[in-house]
Amino acid sequence: MTMEDIIAIPPAPTKQSAPYWEACNRGELLLAKCGDCTRPFYYPRILCPHCGSRNLGWLKASGTGTVWSFTHVQVSFYGKRWESQLPYTPVLIDLDEGVRMLSRLIGEGRDAVNIGDRVRVEFIECEKQNIPYFTRVGGKV
Repeated sequence: MTMEDIIAIPPAPTKQSAPYWEACNRGELLLAKCGDCTRPFYYPRILCPHCGSRNLGWLKASGTGTVWSFTHVQVSFYGKRWESQLPYTPVLIDLDEGVRMLSRLIGEGRDAVNIGDRVRVEFIECEKQNIPYFTRVGGKV
């Protein structure tokens, strides 16, 4: 499978998530950040999950992190259209900013991924929206 073959379910941006998706289309990974407790978080939402504040802003993330967990999906849960994606690899990434993010691992060596592998974000356009996926960059923490 090539990067051009990847499909996704497009997001339905909300008022809180629209800046995140707009940044993805610019090739930037943003994290929501609390203006009171100063902690970043993922996914964008109306309140800080740490302190409950509504004083929220944005932090440009490095786009790099470490694989915390993964699995290889062998069955299409979305019908025949998704069979071309099999197997695919959902991953939980610990971003360098201290936030855990769910995504999908793509590219070379995806099938040889290990917990602790270093990864970087790669934006793939699906239905006119850039989606943040991750690729292995070699080495472990």
